[in-house]
Amino acid sequence: MRRLALSLVVAGLLVAGPGRGQDLSGGGYLDLRMVNTGSERAPVDGGPGKTRYGDDGTVVHLAEAALYGNLQLTEDILVFADVRYEPSQRTAVDLIESYVRYRPLSLSPWRWSVKAGAFFPPVSEENTSPGWTSPWTLTPSAINSWVGEELRTIGAEGKVEWRGESDRIEAEVAVFGWNDTAGVALADRGWAMTDRITGVFDRLRLPNALSTGGKGAVWREPFSEIDNSPGWYAGVSWKHEDWGKLDLLYYDNEANPSAFDQEYAWHTRFISAGTTTGVGPVTILAQVMSGTTTINPEGDEDYDTDFQAAYLLLGYRLGRWRVAARADFFATEARNYYAPMRLSEHGTAQTLAVSWAPIDSLKLTLEGLRVDSWRTQRLSYGLSPGQVDHQIQLGAKLSF
Repeated sequence: MRRLALSLVVAGLLVAGPGRGQDLSGGGYLDLRMVNTGSERAPVDGGPGKTRYGDDGTVVHLAEAALYGNLQLTEDILVFADVRYEPSQRTAVDLIESYVRYRPLSLSPWRWSVKAGAFFPPVSEENTSPGWTSPWTLTPSAINSWVGEELRTIGAEGKVEWRGESDRIEAEVAVFGWNDTAGVALADRGWAMTDRITGVFDRLRLPNALSTGGKGAVWREPFSEIDNSPGWYAGVSWKHEDWGKLDLLYYDNEANPSAFDQEYAWHTRFISAGTTTGVGPVTILAQVMSGTTTINPEGDEDYDTDFQAAYLLLGYRLGRWRVAARADFFATEARNYYAPMRLSEHGTAQTLAVSWAPIDSLKLTLEGLRVDSWRTQRLSYGLSPGQVDHQIQLGAKLSF
């Protein structure tokens, strides 16, 4: 899988020999944060917390440094890559996305394209800025936090578009592999509110409570192929220039829940629906997701975890200022588990963010996040199942 992702980048660079007149564009950014958090240990450190940062008091962090670029080899062929440095990831530099897209020029209302590589499924209403980030908040919703952590399409996607005078309809189908453990975080840890995207070469930290004695680190490879069987998704969207956009996606990794190769596969499937619209100067984003992930390590009984989440975001833009308020709901329900091992949860979150871009290359964001959740797993840490997490961030993003 890693050879596949890297080969796409290398192939594009090799084809782009001198004198061929390719169009190269892109950029990068440096993202610094001053963060104040509560007392719960963050999930990236194996703790029961629900936010990216935890139990450090007030600290300055380098959230990430990223470079991204488009290489237009011909009028029809585009190569894209997005790489990132983040202090806690496994490798110094990691790959977030990399793909090659073929989209022939079309003068009719119909257009088609196909792309192959490693990329995000078209599931987010929020994360539309470079680096798969949100223009409204520092922390994405619970839905898109999970997408960034556990989902990556490593395969191929075909798309058909119809373009009218004021409407556009798109439909896509993808076949992919190397996502057989998607769902393990929702089942074993639950939802989280974090903007830390898992790189293609990175590992995913699970709660220490899952280890022997509850003290050791537990890791999973989020992008691995276990059962040698492809997954798929299909989606459709409709966009009107005055009314906004509607999206619908069904995802199924088709993993065999009894398959094992250093770790078990998780059969994960979900449906997601979202919309982007506006009323006057107010932008409205909404999304809902519902699905199930299943594991069957003994080969005789499925252990299911149902998961649901939804959010509503209201954003207002005035000149160089943006203000956003978002409300989240999330839940999981573990079924067919022994009572002492039940890992169900439910919770809500509220996010308020104010951004100011004094110049084009600098964006300052102040964000407050409150997560109120209930999860039995916290008893393993000697904590109450109910917990309220707070996180305040002052972010400075320098783009170039």
